[in-house]
Amino acid sequence: MDESIKSSKDLKCIFVVGPTASGKSAWALEQAQRYGGVIVNIDSVQFYKGLIVGAAAPSESEKKLAPHFLYSYVEAPNEMTAGGYLRDFYQLIEQQNFRGPVFIVGGTGFYIQALEKGMFDVVSIPQEFREEIEKELHERGAEALHAELLKLDPSSKIHVNDHFRLVRAIEIIRYTGKTTSDLKSTPEKNKNALPYNFIKVGFDFDKSDYVTRVQMRTDKMIAEGIIEETQNFLQQGHDTWAPLSSVGYRQTVEFIQEGKSREWLSEAIQQGTMQLIKKQKTWFKRDDSILWSKQDKQSLDLLQQKLDQFLS
Repeated sequence: MDESIKSSKDLKCIFVVGPTASGKSAWALEQAQRYGGVIVNIDSVQFYKGLIVGAAAPSESEKKLAPHFLYSYVEAPNEMTAGGYLRDFYQLIEQQNFRGPVFIVGGTGFYIQALEKGMFDVVSIPQEFREEIEKELHERGAEALHAELLKLDPSSKIHVNDHFRLVRAIEIIRYTGKTTSDLKSTPEKNKNALPYNFIKVGFDFDKSDYVTRVQMRTDKMIAEGIIEETQNFLQQGHDTWAPLSSVGYRQTVEFIQEGKSREWLSEAIQQGTMQLIKKQKTWFKRDDSILWSKQDKQSLDLLQQKLDQFLS
């Protein structure tokens, strides 16, 4: 990180976090307009160019209401990493010299943690090295690579279906001789912790409210073209592109490739989204520094007071 960035202590950041479909983006947009602030993405799917409908990315009209950054800028077949995000975030801060508050919006807990607390130095590995492992993934299958990973790093929590992180973990081990667990335990981890004043705001609903919101969200995605959006990337040969394994796109790929019904697709996306929400709630509830709020008037008014105090 550039030393001149570290000295900009007057910048104030607001993490706006919580599960999918909890209303984070709408609240952040309202507050950015109110305070003359900007919105910076920290959602791991909304980084990608062309993934709009399934990523629930902000519309062009919403982007005109307040400046939005780090949305829809990574082109296939490139893939974002937490280290890459930190690089892009600090370059953005240095280049833009923001005067108003920065609302950092998204539900990707690992990226939020990396930005807040810093992380181990990112290992730079030649592209051809990764391509060889991706070739192995196709030829040997994910199960074989996953078994290799667990043998070398028994503490790994990477799921067999998380192909991007699986390939990344294997390439680090083979290239450096160290596991990701080894790297994360180094004392260098916190040297790049966020140097600005910040608070974390979180939104949540009861399960019954999520069911209704997710159903509406899924219907909207299908109506607005997630099938066509996904088909476009499959036709370009990006069927193993990591973002297409995210919730919504993963089910749509299966729908297209296996000729399933639209009823199946709707139910599968809703089920996958509810599972994601459960995981996100579990992740964020571990963080007792988050100021949680419902979306009712009383809760929002109280949150507004706290935000006013932070920004005053």
